[in-house]
Amino acid sequence: MASRFERDPEMRIHIDLDGDTSAPCFDFVIRHPGGAIPASFWNARAPRGDRTPLTLLQHGGPFHKRHERTDELARTIVDRIDSAVLLIDGPIHGQRRDDEPELMEMLGIFERHWRTAPGIDGYVSDWRIALDAVLQHGWADADRIAWFGMSMGTAYGIPLCAADDRLKAAALGMWGTDWGQESDLLDGARRMRTPVLFQIKLDDEIFSTSGQRALFDAIGSADKCLHSFAGGHSLTAPGQLDQLLDFIAAALGGGGDERL
Repeated sequence: MASRFERDPEMRIHIDLDGDTSAPCFDFVIRHPGGAIPASFWNARAPRGDRTPLTLLQHGGPFHKRHERTDELARTIVDRIDSAVLLIDGPIHGQRRDDEPELMEMLGIFERHWRTAPGIDGYVSDWRIALDAVLQHGWADADRIAWFGMSMGTAYGIPLCAADDRLKAAALGMWGTDWGQESDLLDGARRMRTPVLFQIKLDDEIFSTSGQRALFDAIGSADKCLHSFAGGHSLTAPGQLDQLLDFIAAALGGGGDERL
């Protein structure tokens, strides 16, 4: 599928940098005719410019792109698989807000947003514009891009994967059909062709096992795999994060300095 710039060559964007692009991590804002997209980029340990593999990482519903938990996960991806990492703030998160609610308050705010007006098309467009900008600036390899999106990252990652075939693999899970927008989610899942690893948490306090399984079953990708882990809505089950990282590393062409 053509990039946003190829689809619309007249589109003009401008990047406002906040930091040095050679730093381990820097923030920036992508300004385009439709608005502004707050983003962060983590350089690979051994950056190779337009040959650098790239992981698109979506933070969770209560967090934002530079929350300490998001930073920790981004840093782990860089350290473990030597991939660059791109993040953008969620549709009502981080720099898109004038306040910074407490964790549980923000979770409630996001739940109401998702149930009533999730803005799926607009947010998918933001991700595609952000990816276009990174590739246009030669920060990553257009042929080695993967999606890492658990929980909220599955809610928006499924429609993104359905819309953009530049994503070579998607690590998804911990989301189901319990929070509404079922028809849009299931439709996006059926249109997906991206190879998928999907994780279910058997004791998830937010999403039922049946709702998570229904979403996985709807995914149209020929290459998809389902794994179940004990525990609640988190990435803390033994081996859970390791499995996700191994999957992304394999999709990007290796895992570690000696194989990438």
